[in-house]
Amino acid sequence: MFGKKKREAEARARAEAEAREKARREEEARKKAAPKPRTASWQKIQSGPVPVARPADFIQLTPIVQPIPLVPYSTQLQPLATYEDDYVYSDEYDDE
Repeated sequence: MFGKKKREAEARARAEAEAREKARREEEARKKAAPKPRTASWQKIQSGPVPVARPADFIQLTPIVQPIPLVPYSTQLQPLATYEDDYVYSDEYDDE
């Protein structure tokens, strides 16, 4: 009785070990096949190493915005525009 259970336990342990080994190999193969992310490289210059990054595929420059001042022209001698209460406005400028 103990011999049968022992053989079953050993078979289970072997199967689990094989499954773990297979999963580990698949994980290593997946890591090797995955593309590596972009990284900065170093160039040796007289003043010391300087990081050199790969240029971007698309570069958008910042927009140049120049404000245009719009100032209404008026003088101190110009009268203020006001409405007269008792004035009757004519309709001569209406479209006919």
